[in-house]
Amino acid sequence: MSYVNATVSPAARARSIAGVVGIHALLGAGVVIGLTITDLVVEEDNELISFFVDDEVELPPSPPVETPEPTPVESVITAPEPPIRIPVDRAPPAEPTRPDLTGPVVLDPTPPVLDIPAPPAPPATPLFDPVGPLPTNGPAGWITNNDYPRQALVRGWEGTSGYRLVVGSNGRVSECEITRSSGHSVLDREACQQLERRARFDPAKNNRGDVVVGTYTGQVTWQIPD
Repeated sequence: MSYVNATVSPAARARSIAGVVGIHALLGAGVVIGLTITDLVVEEDNELISFFVDDEVELPPSPPVETPEPTPVESVITAPEPPIRIPVDRAPPAEPTRPDLTGPVVLDPTPPVLDIPAPPAPPATPLFDPVGPLPTNGPAGWITNNDYPRQALVRGWEGTSGYRLVVGSNGRVSECEITRSSGHSVLDREACQQLERRARFDPAKNNRGDVVVGTYTGQVTWQIPD
């Protein structure tokens, strides 16, 4: 609904109409895309103003979009710069010093002393000649015909028994060993028993004259008497 003010002058009315026309022109330009306006009627001060707009509005074609072609990138390989060498001033090597041979040469009159070990001392000359045990009662009396075993006499056994005696520092026989058998154990055993009981010796002595243990060897011949 519009209200008409009768007191408005014609000039003011004309200015109002012009303002309304300008506003509608702006509105029409805003909605022209996608909208169809058939009739537009503006009523101002009891006067009807009509605007007619074509139903079909052709829009100008959009300008083609140009896609820029990719610019090829050239790969550039930069060689490394050579190292900067700074020359260094080096002093020339010093010449080796040589002894002064122009002056007099002094020789040491003292000959060098050689550390030569002394030769080993010769072994001491023995004061005595070592000697073995010496019988004091004679080997002939150690075994007699009366010592012939009865069993050997009955069976007629004969033979020779070799022996080795160990003589202590007291001159007595401490051990008897048969070194050669007569072939009959009865005769060998009888020989050692009689030698241990009857044999007496002067004990053996070493190179210092000390009495030591020694050995004595011999043999007994068993023969049946006539």
